Amino acid sequence: MVAVKKHQGKRSIPLADAIPELLASALENEDDLIITCEKDPETGGKMLHIMTGKLVSTCMLSKLKTLIETFPEDGGTIRSGKWK
Repeated sequence: MVAVKKHQGKRSIPLADAIPELLASALENEDDLIITCEKDPETGGKMLHIMTGKLVSTCMLSKLKTLIETFPEDGGTIRSGKWK
């Protein structure tokens, strides 16, 4: 199993500002990049999670695309294009 790298507490720049560098790294390594927001139902606090690695299987990607296409009222967006 691959070790998880947590980068909490080491941020010298806001987390959202790190996204371009993480995207470039993920594309270079042909990794997945997932950015998701989480809201704590008890406190209302928001957390931003950014994950990279080999995360999304073909089956999982198909399910996500189907969800976005099936429920447009939820405001999901998907953009696809050729890479390389």
